[in-house]
Amino acid sequence: MGGAAVRVFLNASSLPERPAGAGVYTLQLASALAGIPGVEVTAASPRPIAGTRHWPVPASGAARRFLWEVRSLGDAVRRAGAEVYHGTHFYTPRRLNIPRVATIHDLTFFRLPRRYGLAHREYYRTIARTARHAERVIVPSGAVASDAVRYLHMRPERIRVIAEAPRAGLAPAPAEAVSAVRSRYGLDGPYLMCLGTAEPGKRTVDALRAMARLRESNPEATLALAGGRGPLSAALEAEAARLGVQERVRFLGYVPDEELPALLTGATALVFPSLFEGFGLPPIEAMACGTPVISSSAPAMTEVLEQGAIFVPLCDPESIARAAKRLLDSPAERAEYSAQALAQAGKYSWERAAEETAAVYGEVTG
Repeated sequence: MGGAAVRVFLNASSLPERPAGAGVYTLQLASALAGIPGVEVTAASPRPIAGTRHWPVPASGAARRFLWEVRSLGDAVRRAGAEVYHGTHFYTPRRLNIPRVATIHDLTFFRLPRRYGLAHREYYRTIARTARHAERVIVPSGAVASDAVRYLHMRPERIRVIAEAPRAGLAPAPAEAVSAVRSRYGLDGPYLMCLGTAEPGKRTVDALRAMARLRESNPEATLALAGGRGPLSAALEAEAARLGVQERVRFLGYVPDEELPALLTGATALVFPSLFEGFGLPPIEAMACGTPVISSSAPAMTEVLEQGAIFVPLCDPESIARAAKRLLDSPAERAEYSAQALAQAGKYSWERAAEETAAVYGEVTG
């Protein structure tokens, strides 16, 4: 971007203590924007983000955050002297005297309403509709662009598709790190991974049911489920017991970022049976570690992962089991998919995402 620096107010008020999904996007994008010449970022967030000017906001609860956005956001933008507003999690004020950009990560609360409780569904729909006030809307895939037109009636010419990317530092881990993390989590033999396991739309239950089908052919294999407890944690534990595979399933809980590369590197594959994703950070991050991916053929997944994954039909444990068996039984085939995974992950970077986002700022201020 030529000329004087553009001053951007980044609304990162939704950043959680343990970032995942949209939180990872916000952190990675803000840090990458800090390296773009001609862009100065003020980030309104519960804690400072490297490379940006910090504007403190309330740290607890969606209701309190929404109240801050309604009552105080406009004044904060003015006091920061911003020339562009960017809402990294939908919210866009109706009245603001500078151009607005909004990021829509996905619209599953319209597409798959039963995935959410009533209060959460209506909250997300409400803040998503505010994105219609933005002069430009950023989405991570063509699948979300289509949903923005369908559910929010946005004009296609206002939408920009900017792909996300694996987090910095995600790469194949050395053997000693893999050995240490295996020991810590009790993963003695070959194992499959699932990330973000306790949300209804992730369909982790299909991975559990695939393990029941692998019981005879691959009795040494284990399924490792990583992610904080959620609304389905108890149900997943009960299902593992009902299927008789509880001894072959490890509920790891929240995995620190520093352990994730080794856990992924050591896995035979990441299993990702999600019903719908806006981009799908977990599988592309697994690919960055050279881990083959068994993914549902959901919208965005075939678009983002391309030939780097083995695709299976939605809600089809039998197909997951067959794909897993191929990789468990054939080190050569796993090595082939590992190479393809690394190549596919290499197509994405946060530096490029930041450059493309800065270009959007240029569009609305030019």
